[in-house]
Amino acid sequence: MGFVVQNIRKFEKNMIFQKKIKEVFDEYQQATLALYSNYSNAYIELIEPLDEKSFTWNALIKNGNHFHHLCYSVRTAEEMNCIAKEERLIEIMKPVPAILFNNQYVAFYFSRNKQIIEFVIDI
Repeated sequence: MGFVVQNIRKFEKNMIFQKKIKEVFDEYQQATLALYSNYSNAYIELIEPLDEKSFTWNALIKNGNHFHHLCYSVRTAEEMNCIAKEERLIEIMKPVPAILFNNQYVAFYFSRNKQIIEFVIDI
């Protein structure tokens, strides 16, 4: 689950999580990203946009701290494409390297329910 936040430090003070796994600055996304385990097999990602050049800046300005997207792991780009076609997802960002996920590729889609879906492609 991804959340856009104004300040990672302030947000994590009141967040329920097991441990912080990693925090990085992603130059491509112009944001600080942090990944947390949360007492289950799911993870929480916090996204702190740097400025108006960040992909998530407008979402932060419009909505403040908020849930932003769901993320799914897939084995291949072909698997992702099949899911996207079957679910009729609209691509909003082609696969790009993601420093938070050890430079695995991530892609973003928009669902028919108006939700943002991220895919992490295992390499």
